Amino acid sequence: MNKHYQEPMFTRSEVAQILNVTTLTISNREKSSKYPDPRRDMNNYRVYNLNDVFNLQLITYDQIDPKPIISIMYDKGFTDMKRLGQMIDSALSKRTGATWCLKAKTRQTD
Repeated sequence: MNKHYQEPMFTRSEVAQILNVTTLTISNREKSSKYPDPRRDMNNYRVYNLNDVFNLQLITYDQIDPKPIISIMYDKGFTDMKRLGQMIDSALSKRTGATWCLKAKTRQTD
């Protein structure tokens, strides 16, 4: 299967780069329930899909910025900018998890 046509997955360190925080910050926010627990791959590593990263951006910054995501994806070998744009647009059009983001924001302000 060509990796350019499967959904990109991100490691905790890549998500930290996208959010401009440390991996320890992500870990602490997961432990304090400010961030949802990530899914795990078959080796039990934490992995995040595009929707997860968008949710984390919303929780952290109240907005979605695709630029750092595109930068990481480009570094991972997704070099076709047209296809990159389509993947981002497709993921944005299928957005889920906004309810969790709203609950997390409410907990932070309490």
